[in-house]
Amino acid sequence: MSGLKSSWELSLERSEKLVPELKNKKKITSRQKEKISEIRKEYQAKIADKDIMMQDSVTKLQGRIPPEEIKYAMEELQNGFAEEKNALEKKMEEEIESVRN
Repeated sequence: MSGLKSSWELSLERSEKLVPELKNKKKITSRQKEKISEIRKEYQAKIADKDIMMQDSVTKLQGRIPPEEIKYAMEELQNGFAEEKNALEKKMEEEIESVRN
């Protein structure tokens, strides 16, 4: 019976085969973890700020443009926010990766 592997062990072996760089990743220090946490909080705050600004702009649309154009203007604002959010998330991941290395 000792020759049988648990599902956890089998899963671990499969993950090492699928993503070999996980096996070679070095452990991060507590200082690096703190820095990564700070970076994540900073970027979450920036994204939340952009979201609030976008929502504020959406609410202001109703008095500024004709009702038939509101839908398109809202989509433009939401698409712009999505692009900014993606850019911020990418920059955050780059900073986190630099801390890890």
